[in-house]
Amino acid sequence: MEKKEKGKFCSYCDYSGIIYNPSFEITGENALSPCPKCVIPQCKCGGEEPYYYSDGENILPCFCRDTRMKIDRALEIYSNCGIESRKFKWKTINDFKVVNNLAKEAKNAAYDIIRKFPDVNKGLYLWGNPGTGKTLLSSIILTELVLHHAVKGKFIKISRNFFNLLRSTFIEGSERYGQSGLIEKELATVDILVIDDFGVQRDSPWEQETLYNLIDARYEGEKFTIITSNNNPEKSLKELSEGRILSRIREMCRIMELSGEDFREKS
Repeated sequence: MEKKEKGKFCSYCDYSGIIYNPSFEITGENALSPCPKCVIPQCKCGGEEPYYYSDGENILPCFCRDTRMKIDRALEIYSNCGIESRKFKWKTINDFKVVNNLAKEAKNAAYDIIRKFPDVNKGLYLWGNPGTGKTLLSSIILTELVLHHAVKGKFIKISRNFFNLLRSTFIEGSERYGQSGLIEKELATVDILVIDDFGVQRDSPWEQETLYNLIDARYEGEKFTIITSNNNPEKSLKELSEGRILSRIREMCRIMELSGEDFREKS
């Protein structure tokens, strides 16, 4: 877990030095900002890069420097993490509404991950019928971890972002031509990976082997992984890749059901 400096920061920012501004898209402010209670009052650089100030004799790093640099890094990472839909972008744990006991358990699991990261033993495999918040909750976890821990993360749709992207690397003239190895390596090694809509692939031999290689690489590298699916893995993955994918997922993810009424039909 990120070390919180209680002597340096305050309870207003949960001892992180950083405040999240949920209304930033309306006001035009940054999504993250230094805490107005404990960081800004001690800032002497005016928020100007590279966050140094002069005391009349020496050029010194400002009190806010580490906090502002962390914010800059987090915002840069988040802009490239792959969460594109406005329905999911910038959503935090408070945006996930509990509608039944399964949703409550899933939200509690997400909160524990956010609070304890990186000291978490397993990722998550969220499965259930469409429209129950699996994609929302997985994107919330990624958002919270990137913004508050400044670790690199990626969100991918299994067919649109992963397989279609890999297929494009085999097409001469494509801007991705010949880059399959780079794409696979990035997804295998990134700190946090969300794989959305797992199970919608066609399950051709190539897709099965490619999926297994990705899951296995993240397992071997002990990388934090979240998977969402409409299908119960104990039923849908038994025969996939001779059960090897299911075996890896059992070891690396906590499998949780998130089923219920399709809230999208109400909107």
